[in-house]
Amino acid sequence: MNFIEFINKYLGKKVDFDGAFGAQCVDLFRQYVKEVLEIREHTGAVEGARDLYINYSKMPLEQKYFTTENTITARYGDVAVWDRTATNRYGHVAIFLCWVNADKMLVFEQDGCRQDGAKLALRDKHNCLGLLRRRK
Repeated sequence: MNFIEFINKYLGKKVDFDGAFGAQCVDLFRQYVKEVLEIREHTGAVEGARDLYINYSKMPLEQKYFTTENTITARYGDVAVWDRTATNRYGHVAIFLCWVNADKMLVFEQDGCRQDGAKLALRDKHNCLGLLRRRK
């Protein structure tokens, strides 16, 4: 399955990959990894989305399948990871489509707080820790 097929399949739907805590942003990430990137191994449990980037060096399977990249090098299909905020201690993860301008990116995401399903959204690059890119 390619990324556009993935978006068409899940747009507006709640994705609960692990069956815990409802439809979280990490659930959409896990589904993307399985269906689009075709990685069958689970890369490891995290407390929050930010841990995918912050704890990268402690996650051997994540290191096996992904490299970390700077946001400025973002490419279609990369996984963007944001740090915690005052209102969200877990951070956020979304799949990058394209830059809209110097500060805004178009992503495919799911909001675990709102529980409103997968959607296309504009996200500010501010507070973005970096990217995970599938190793070739």
